[in-house]
Amino acid sequence: MKRFYISLGKVLLGLVISLVLVVTLVLGYFTIVEYRPKEVEQLQIKNKIESKVELGQDITILTFNIGYAGLGKDEDFVLDGGTKSRPDSKEVVESYLNGIKSLLTENAADIYMLQEVDLNSRRSYYINEVHEIETLLGNNYNSTFAYNYKANFVPFPVSFTNYLGKVESGILTLTKYQVNTSHRYQFPGAFAWPVRTVNLKRAMMVNVLPINNSNKELIVVNLHMSAYDGDGSLRAQEMQMLKEFLIEQAEKGNYVIVGGDFNQTFPSAIDIYPAKPGYYTAYPIEDDFLPSGYSFAVDITKPTCRLLNEPYDKNSPNTQYYIIDGFIVSDNIKINFVETIDHDFQYSDHNPVILAIQLLP
Repeated sequence: MKRFYISLGKVLLGLVISLVLVVTLVLGYFTIVEYRPKEVEQLQIKNKIESKVELGQDITILTFNIGYAGLGKDEDFVLDGGTKSRPDSKEVVESYLNGIKSLLTENAADIYMLQEVDLNSRRSYYINEVHEIETLLGNNYNSTFAYNYKANFVPFPVSFTNYLGKVESGILTLTKYQVNTSHRYQFPGAFAWPVRTVNLKRAMMVNVLPINNSNKELIVVNLHMSAYDGDGSLRAQEMQMLKEFLIEQAEKGNYVIVGGDFNQTFPSAIDIYPAKPGYYTAYPIEDDFLPSGYSFAVDITKPTCRLLNEPYDKNSPNTQYYIIDGFIVSDNIKINFVETIDHDFQYSDHNPVILAIQLLP
């Protein structure tokens, strides 16, 4: 019997050592291949449109988190309380993507600021959505892309079938106007290791557009800020970086438009869609966040996002809405209107928001 227990102990010890070795190898692999962007990276500008922005002209800008064409009306998501990590088939993604394309063409804009656009991801069945959208809009737009998420393999949500796998995704800006420079600015802060190795690396993309007959520039910032930030530390660091950037641009006298998915409730919308008990709560942006010389441009008459705890049903008592998509605009820009385009969340868990402006002389 003693020999039996000794043998059993050796077997168990061998299993433990093997398990530790496997875990070490897996974590080592994730650490070695982790995406590590620089603080600032120059981006490629495609198409090289040469037409410059004019003072006083009407300009329309559309921001839209397309949810990688995988979060339409029939979808839920496990991190929001649902069960799924991706749509059931490639055909479903293609259907959502076709709907997204129709929204982009039916609501034509001079500048598009898109978020969660996949390049090569398992969750969207490896469809190159950047190429699809660039092809749709043609050669009349400059195009710039910056990664927000890049990982060879994302093992969570943990299940043999319910996992993200490979993710290559980011933010895409298309403009009818000349772009002098485009850079990716890495937001500060990160999740703890090892979660950091397979998680988002959020950034803001800054495009600098020359203005005809002006020594100032139009600064177009596309961003998708942090969610699921338990203690709020990532959000706080991102917002501080954004605030410092806004102050710097105001001191230069530039025209500034920041648009995208802030993943935070705007001050004017805090009481419109209060979170139901147990549901994800979007942090409110502080009333005193904006530095002097800026204002929010937000439509508070319609929701811009829904929670993915279940497939969309506007009549369900479990449907939770948010207003987290919109713009920050410098005071040297006239806001003609801002409007959320309500497509009833058919093709994405977000609604597009369109802004009409003029640069003041």
